[in-house]
Amino acid sequence: MQNIIYKSQSILPWDTQSAFKMTSYNVSKEDHMIFCYLKTYVHGNDLVLCCYNFLENPSGNDNIEFYLNISEEKNSILKVTFGYDGIKEAIHNGTEYTNLLKYSTFKANDEQGFYWCGEITLSKSLINKLWNTTLAEKSILTFNMVQKFPNGDFSVLNGNSLEKNYNAESNMNVFVILNY
Repeated sequence: MQNIIYKSQSILPWDTQSAFKMTSYNVSKEDHMIFCYLKTYVHGNDLVLCCYNFLENPSGNDNIEFYLNISEEKNSILKVTFGYDGIKEAIHNGTEYTNLLKYSTFKANDEQGFYWCGEITLSKSLINKLWNTTLAEKSILTFNMVQKFPNGDFSVLNGNSLEKNYNAESNMNVFVILNY
């Protein structure tokens, strides 16, 4: 079974998109078991990634790492390190691409409590530059996301965070793009 990411020429209503939740925690403190999930879609040919994090007082720009690959080559991973205050770095094959990503944040409250969202957009031209492709129906991509804390605690989107020497790049999950 593959996870689905929808592609549309218009902006998709948020309640129609799949939410991919972090469910594996390697934490020593209960307050590091933060509800965090990702929603993603393809708008036109741009990839939009939205990380929702229910952290009470967000600060910094380096507590979440996102790993993305849109190539069959296993070593073609874009790693983006970000937080509420912005993107710290975006590295692909040793080259920095931070300034080529569009990033915005917002804070809000709902019935589950306070949260913030970081939205990263990878343009069609950047995707073509990094992976020499355009996102289309049935395109395959892999990704993972890790949330880290200063004391070494972390949670992950994919894989077992309790395994010895957990490696996010070795635990990427497969996603397929389908037209909405």
